[in-house]
Amino acid sequence: MLQLKLLMENELTTSDLLDMIMRSFPELKISKIVINNRGWDNIIGIVNDNVVFRFPKNTSSEMSMKMEIKLIGMLTGFPVSLPEYTFLSKSGRFFAGYPFIPGLPLNSSSTLGKGILSDITRILQYLREFPLSKCMLAGVPIHDNISWLNRQQEILGRFEQSLSILTGSGYFSELRKELIDALSGMSKDCLTLCHGDLYRGNVLISGKHDRITGVIDWGDAFYGDYAFDIAAVTLDFPSKHMKEIVSEFSPETDKTALERIFYYTKVEPLYLADNLMRKGHAEEASKVLEEIM
Repeated sequence: MLQLKLLMENELTTSDLLDMIMRSFPELKISKIVINNRGWDNIIGIVNDNVVFRFPKNTSSEMSMKMEIKLIGMLTGFPVSLPEYTFLSKSGRFFAGYPFIPGLPLNSSSTLGKGILSDITRILQYLREFPLSKCMLAGVPIHDNISWLNRQQEILGRFEQSLSILTGSGYFSELRKELIDALSGMSKDCLTLCHGDLYRGNVLISGKHDRITGVIDWGDAFYGDYAFDIAAVTLDFPSKHMKEIVSEFSPETDKTALERIFYYTKVEPLYLADNLMRKGHAEEASKVLEEIM
């Protein structure tokens, strides 16, 4: 008996997704599928608890997924498990799938023990050593110091456009000053391959909360400031963990790592508030902002 759990508000119905999967992969005998449409970019379908299918919601998301698949294929010898996209749609709308990676979301743990901290450092070191030439070949967005700063200013400008009616303009004037102070002194040694979304559900840990078992969802990867990944992976934890990673990992030439991480951490909730506001959920956006202002 097919068991369905529907969490969708998209033009694609559960029947549509099932049909797409079965047309491309008739060898799959589907007894269960769980559909989740809560992600910003993709609809997720987990088949038989052991295959994860991702369906891009728009053209931009499709391009990001294709870049992700290409990049992951180049991350040979990565310290923990990565999605192995062995299921690629054969016709029609693009989607892809990989065998389920066991693990709990990172923030299931209340602390970052030595094993997890060690794995984070190994992951960051791998990304630092990944050649820029391969990043370019994979189609990852490439930033230098100036373009990275400009990108962060553009993002802040977008947030101000949608959220200043709730915050007042003074809030963003102060953030803009903090941005300039934190990022203007960044050196070229700070630029590496970055996951771009290295937190919560994208980092999986063991049931004992002692190791990282996998890193998923690489569609936001870029070549830019490594401190962005540190801010994300330590977001739900005491700042002592972030400082330990910075002390262990940051190059000696990087004098502003902590300032940049604190800035990225402060701005992180604005991504959600902006998304809610642009979808017409002003009340929910206001609640997000109340927690940080």
